[in-house]
Amino acid sequence: MIPRSKVNISLLLILMSATGWLNVNSQESLSLLQAIETGLKNNYSIVIQKNYAQIAGNNNTIGNAGFLPLVNITGTQNNTFTSTHQEMFNGTVKDIDNAKNRSMNAGVQLTWTLFDGLSMFASKDMLEILEGSGRTEVRIAIENTVSAVVLTYFGVIQQQKLIAVMQDALNLSKERRDITRAKIGLGAGSEMQLLQATVDMNTDSINLIREISALKQTRADLNRLMALDPDSSFIFTDSINLNGPLPFDQLLATALQQNNDLLIARNNLNISTLELKDARSQRYPRLNFNAGYSYNQINSQTGFAEYSHNLGPSVGFSLSYPIFDGLNVNRTVNNAKLTINTHENLVKDTELSLANDLYKLYTDYLTQLEIVQIERINQDVAKKNLEVAFEKYRLGTINDIDLREIQKKYIDAQYQLLLSQFLAKKAETDLLRISGEMGKTMVN
Repeated sequence: MIPRSKVNISLLLILMSATGWLNVNSQESLSLLQAIETGLKNNYSIVIQKNYAQIAGNNNTIGNAGFLPLVNITGTQNNTFTSTHQEMFNGTVKDIDNAKNRSMNAGVQLTWTLFDGLSMFASKDMLEILEGSGRTEVRIAIENTVSAVVLTYFGVIQQQKLIAVMQDALNLSKERRDITRAKIGLGAGSEMQLLQATVDMNTDSINLIREISALKQTRADLNRLMALDPDSSFIFTDSINLNGPLPFDQLLATALQQNNDLLIARNNLNISTLELKDARSQRYPRLNFNAGYSYNQINSQTGFAEYSHNLGPSVGFSLSYPIFDGLNVNRTVNNAKLTINTHENLVKDTELSLANDLYKLYTDYLTQLEIVQIERINQDVAKKNLEVAFEKYRLGTINDIDLREIQKKYIDAQYQLLLSQFLAKKAETDLLRISGEMGKTMVN
């Protein structure tokens, strides 16, 4: 076992205060599932995407697509003041200064498009697709948040483990300094050895302080994902394990059905197909039904009638048929066809890119799993080597330089193990995210 001598109490208190570990009893525990649930509830990017999705849902109505009639109420009043000179056929002459004329109009008008070349049907289908795209964007925000929370939570745990390793290294360096000091007292050591042991101990202290600072920053990143204050502190209760690899064929089949980027590409293709349908509708006649009820009143101090009014309903149809529009419809149709071809190729390119990315991630994941196994063995060997070396140092059969080198290799082995575990977890998380299986990480 690695000897654990008494730690420099003042230094340890400073480190514990810097990380908030002195207030452990007042901290809340935080599991991975709780972190994910908090992030899904509070994360602002998700809230924003949900608002956009709600707007798309609100827009998806038959009225917005043009199926329903438009009804307007109108009303006007005009007053004019004119000086008039009139000569009648019977010889009568009439002069009026500042004659007042007033007219009033009010009515209700209904306009209902009965046929527009099926454009309204294409519009409704597009609104359906846009609403679905809004839900897909929400899924993207959710999956990105879950992925970020998982990796950041895992990063905090790994950094805590690394801090424990560095604390062991600091304890070992302090004990080495104490041994050297005791040897000097017995006349067996040298002042140079003591100074070097002190320098190494201070170096380990600095490395520990830096890692604690990095841990605080990672915690702040996790709090940001959960929309909490950056200095919020928790006790992390989960140790995240690596799952066994899923079959590649199963992941690829799932990704081709559920991947969000691919779903968006297919939605864009569907929208471009509907845009072609809408463009072609401009070649067909347009039929409107019109109905209304109006009231008109005229008061005049000139003319043949001093007062008149009329009221009543009106009903009719209006038909328009485009004969020539400067070939603009043909241009729009041709552009729509090119857009369809573009999105067809984008779908194919997205599928190919998805398969390629999935293959590389899967290969990287299997590689990292193998590396983790080797790094675990390497870490055990380095730990045992350090224990043997320290016992030899106690007996005086190994010098300070060799002990320090073995100690560095032990720390490097621990770091490489933690790094390989993190890279494996990242590859696993990315695999689940792009295949649409991100929810499985919530319980692992």
